[in-house]
Amino acid sequence: MKVTDQVAQGKMSGLQIRAVVVAIALVVLDGYDVSLTSFAAPYIEQGFGVSKAQLGLVMSGALVGMLVGSILVAPLADRIGRRKMGVVSTVTIAIGMFIGPFATPETGTGPLVVSRVITGIGIGSLVAVAGVILSEYTGKRVYSLVMAVYAAAINIGGLFGSMIVGPMLGAHGWQLGWWVGFALSAIAAVVTFALLPESLAWLAEGRRPDSLQRLNALLTKMRRPTLEALPASDSTVVKAKGSLRTVFTGRTGFFTLLMMVGYVAYMLSFYFMTNWAPSAVADAGHNPALAPQLVTAFSVGGILGNVLFGYLGGKVNVRLLTPVFLVLATATLSLFGFAGPGMPTAWWTLFLASFFVCAGTAAFYASVPTLYPTLARSTGFGVVIGVGRFGGIVAPIIGGAAFDAGMGMGAAFTVFALPMLVAGLCVVVLHLSLRRRSDAPDAAQPVLAGTSA
Repeated sequence: MKVTDQVAQGKMSGLQIRAVVVAIALVVLDGYDVSLTSFAAPYIEQGFGVSKAQLGLVMSGALVGMLVGSILVAPLADRIGRRKMGVVSTVTIAIGMFIGPFATPETGTGPLVVSRVITGIGIGSLVAVAGVILSEYTGKRVYSLVMAVYAAAINIGGLFGSMIVGPMLGAHGWQLGWWVGFALSAIAAVVTFALLPESLAWLAEGRRPDSLQRLNALLTKMRRPTLEALPASDSTVVKAKGSLRTVFTGRTGFFTLLMMVGYVAYMLSFYFMTNWAPSAVADAGHNPALAPQLVTAFSVGGILGNVLFGYLGGKVNVRLLTPVFLVLATATLSLFGFAGPGMPTAWWTLFLASFFVCAGTAAFYASVPTLYPTLARSTGFGVVIGVGRFGGIVAPIIGGAAFDAGMGMGAAFTVFALPMLVAGLCVVVLHLSLRRRSDAPDAAQPVLAGTSA
């Protein structure tokens, strides 16, 4: 029996509960960081007098950083450990948030773009930590509930920002959003260092001389039997070929390319919606205060959609459930565009679109890690999620240019909804390929947030 299978049995210990709470808190922080420009954009646009295309560059900054963080930084977690990577990531986010408020109309939006890029690097590398820790420390009896909360955590962070911080930006300036992010990230760095345990699977691979000692210390705290020796590795191929080569060769390489295409397509739709839906309604109503209200609609819809997806994901194969949600996401996002910016119709139609759209993130986060062995998991996950950020990077920029060129809401949101159909098709192809393969890496049905190592 694998170490993580042993841990999943029985009642959750205090250490396991602590690990789960800290990991979910990190994802909530990600949600706040990602949504920040969505509800701050109208205030930035007013303060700097920039076009929508220029504002799109600020919005895309975090996505550029996530690309770098996911591809170049996240794989380091396979070498230095998930806990250290969590500390490095949260410190990086804090540095990025600290830079932002120093942007002025005289300096232009340059410091804001730098701020978002650095913040994005931290967010991109933090992805390699939270999901893995959750999948390893959560007991089977509460797994569905925990994974549903995890899937909704990004939207919970966005809801916090839009309902509490967003309404204060009119009186205190857009800079307040960055100062709140700096404070939260600094606190998260301290909490991660003090309270987040190391990945059990990473320790079981014996990457350090004291791995067995550290692993047994954690098992003792969880009241589980200790080990006399480290278990057999599931990553002998990775050790021989290297993690990056493992990710891109053979059938695993095909799965990697397939998921990259799917996630790029999904990110095009997702980040167009998150960045431009609130701003489009606020601009049409000539009222920046509408943007936080729309982010609230997006966040609440995403939370409820993810909870339903998490619940159904425990009963239905995630790879079959995902295309259904993405088809409905395409239809409802187009509906939001054609319904127009009038309130409260815009609020409810964005709520409905977000209900289905946001589940796509949970779907990819559930399916991708199961394709790789332990020592290539952060690398493979980081590569797929990182390359997918290309879609997120271009979506705000192209979207801004489309609106500057006079494209209406109906046409714009319909065009940018269509890539989700491509994403759904990629998941279907993955499912059919794995069914034909009796020795598939994830012979068990994928579950939200990855699989036990």
